[in-house]
Amino acid sequence: MVEAESVPTQAASPTALALAWAWRQWWFRVGLLAVGLFALLAIYAPFLTTEAALWRSGPDGWGSPALADLFNRRSYPKHHDLLFNMLALLLPAFIVFWRLGWRLTSGRRLGICFGVLLAVFALVQIPLLPRSVGPGWQAAWDDRPAAVFTSVARQADPQAPGWEVFAPIPHRWDATYAGASFQPPGWKNPATGSRCWLGTDPAGHDVLARMFFGARISLTIGLVATGLSLIIGTIIGAMAGFFGGWVDLLLQRIVEIMMCFPTFILILTVVAMTSRDIFIIMLVIGLTGWAGVARLVRGEFLSQSVRDYVLAARSLGLPAGRIMFAHVLPNTIAPLLISATFGIAGAVLSESGISFLGLGDPNAASWGQLLNHGRENPNFGWLIYVPGIAIFILVVALNAVGEGLRQALDPKRS
Repeated sequence: MVEAESVPTQAASPTALALAWAWRQWWFRVGLLAVGLFALLAIYAPFLTTEAALWRSGPDGWGSPALADLFNRRSYPKHHDLLFNMLALLLPAFIVFWRLGWRLTSGRRLGICFGVLLAVFALVQIPLLPRSVGPGWQAAWDDRPAAVFTSVARQADPQAPGWEVFAPIPHRWDATYAGASFQPPGWKNPATGSRCWLGTDPAGHDVLARMFFGARISLTIGLVATGLSLIIGTIIGAMAGFFGGWVDLLLQRIVEIMMCFPTFILILTVVAMTSRDIFIIMLVIGLTGWAGVARLVRGEFLSQSVRDYVLAARSLGLPAGRIMFAHVLPNTIAPLLISATFGIAGAVLSESGISFLGLGDPNAASWGQLLNHGRENPNFGWLIYVPGIAIFILVVALNAVGEGLRQALDPKRS
């Protein structure tokens, strides 16, 4: 008697099998781990490099000045810093929710986490708290004095009872120190008694501290600009591929006009004519990089629009918008995901190039800005090699992840 083979209760989906294949490639794992490391350094930068004590206990009380400083608009004036700071607080809860919410699909869990993050991001900017001084209301993210480097009692008497825990790098990313301009790696800062392990820049900033916060700039530029490009390109490509005819003809001429312009030169021109704010740079990169996505989505919609499920949806009288974005679009996610990964790498390079040419945001800790300082001062090599190597590693890691996804999701892969 032949025993029946055991059949698994739930077969793995094609996407899960493809991702499992990608994970078996060592270069995909290395790239994914490198991107994850950059993301963690960016998220927890305020706890790795800050003058405020991580934890304080003494005669004047106990608490965490670094934690309280996360919502200080004077210390973190940019919105992307606020978003990263909130993610630093919510990430442990998101991880627990992800592990406990296994009954939900991955997409739904990701949507809930993203929705909570955006809701909290909006909530902390609404004036709901009574002001500590004077009448009126204030938001949680408000302008207040920055946290001091150490407690008043400890400044007066270093032998005062209590203890304090400081960050591994007790330097603010935007703080300048007397006599710190162009100091070599390993220089000891007399103001804090700690070393600047990667030296300082012309203004006297700690290069390592600016590298951590520069990771926030690179990742924000990549995600926001690529997301904007995906939204615009997906809408235009979907309409062109689904409706065809004169709609396709008109939209493709617009796409071809956009592709005729040298993208980087167009970005430089717009940034030079408008503002050098980091959000303007994100907007410009996103608004000029959607043409390739539109052509990709158009091709996918052309191939999907003749499938039986689309004909069945049309015969049921479903509106065109629902067919496009509820039925056809989910079947084009794989190439969009691959395009997004390569797009993030391209956006990082674009922002670095803009800052390298001196057109970046002067108030942002950009890796390209450090490269620009190295270009202007070639005798100080650490200003060239440190950000250059970081950009190289991040872009190569993103390309490795994108290539792994492309090979894994390729239907012709044996």
